[in-house]
Amino acid sequence: MPAEIKYRDKIFWDVDTQVDFVLPEGKLYAPGAERLVPHLERLTQYAQQRHILVVASTDAHLPQDQEFTQWPPHCLAGTPGQRKIAQTQISPQFVVPNRPVDLPAEIGAFAQIVIEKQAVDVFSNPNVDTLLLRLGRPEITLYGLVTEVCVSCAAAGLLDRGYRLRIVADAIHPFNEDQGRQTLSGLQNRGAQLVTVAQVLSA
Repeated sequence: MPAEIKYRDKIFWDVDTQVDFVLPEGKLYAPGAERLVPHLERLTQYAQQRHILVVASTDAHLPQDQEFTQWPPHCLAGTPGQRKIAQTQISPQFVVPNRPVDLPAEIGAFAQIVIEKQAVDVFSNPNVDTLLLRLGRPEITLYGLVTEVCVSCAAAGLLDRGYRLRIVADAIHPFNEDQGRQTLSGLQNRGAQLVTVAQVLSA
């Protein structure tokens, strides 16, 4: 087990920064998302340097998943497109599968916790609320893809649970610009704070 890492009053929340969404060759590429990569890399490096825990969601789909009635097949478990992009991967890492599991007692010893999901909502993984209880009540800084889908679900779920939430506006990306703006406006109205990468890094 790696040495215990001490986390303070904040964590970063990385939403679905996976090859199939971010890169042009991806199965469900969000056009223009590759422009986020330098921002995502800077946020990841900042977290590593400051020993800030990064909680990251990832789609880990099976061929029969219900989501494929709405979206083309993507992020199939074990495929290259399902992987997180290299710029947002951190070690040591613990993967939380989409089934009930016992979380390690030393969960704070990991630099990145990856939550697998088979639906757009990260809270569909049955372990997420237990994980959050273990992590206390930190301020959460959220970024990733896609604004009006999985980012929206994660942000709404965290706000529902009373977390202080910052959304990094220049480190998220939509499928549809208008829907993305509407989503951000709605989350702001619910109490989320919009920040920039520069503001996060200058804190």
